Amino acid sequence: MSRTKSYYDVRDALTLPGCPLCRLRAGFTEQYLDRLIYENVNDPGLRRKIRQARGFCKEHAWGLARRGAALGVSIIMHDVLKEVLRAMDEGRFQALPTLSLTRVQEALDSKEPRSATTKFVSKLNPQATCPVCVRAREMEEAYYSAFLDNLLGEEGLLALYSASDGLCLPHFRQVLKRVDREATFRELVSAQRAIWTKLDEQLSEAIRKSDYRFSSEPLGEEGKAWLRALAVIAGERLERGKK
Repeated sequence: MSRTKSYYDVRDALTLPGCPLCRLRAGFTEQYLDRLIYENVNDPGLRRKIRQARGFCKEHAWGLARRGAALGVSIIMHDVLKEVLRAMDEGRFQALPTLSLTRVQEALDSKEPRSATTKFVSKLNPQATCPVCVRAREMEEAYYSAFLDNLLGEEGLLALYSASDGLCLPHFRQVLKRVDREATFRELVSAQRAIWTKLDEQLSEAIRKSDYRFSSEPLGEEGKAWLRALAVIAGERLERGKK
């Protein structure tokens, strides 16, 4: 059976700490942002997508804050700000009659968006998805397929998966959405449940040892279980350059 690069990426990531898909996503994003800043700043098609998206999502915008990125970021943000300023120049306050039904409804609900500025705000909103998010999702789809297609069978990933830290809850949900075979479902859920049960036991042990009656007992692996639990529930927060 021929293997794709995605298969080997997933296989290698399963041998490292934490959610393998979080790790792969973080690594891909770092490489993409590097290429954007150092190679693709002047790509007109990409620049257009960035303008349409009104820049980047918060995560990926701050991901660009790196050594040597000042010029590239300045060029991109100059581009985006010009687009925002153009939208502001075209914006108008659209007053409504005092006794209109919409005006009355808005007066009754302070949280209701004001019709007078709705069109203006819509021009300032992203007109497309953050381009880094788009590419990261495409990458994740390839890894979801590689993981599920190669989980079972000869030289499958199940043994590595069972011995790993497993998937985080967000990625586990995404993988489950794509399962269409009962055998895969059964093995996937069984392995993930065993991994999380072990973590839950470590949390219980850490809580027990926090009791003054047992505080003299040294903390082992359970000492960092709370951090692993945060990563499991919310997804990994991998620092730049972390292996």
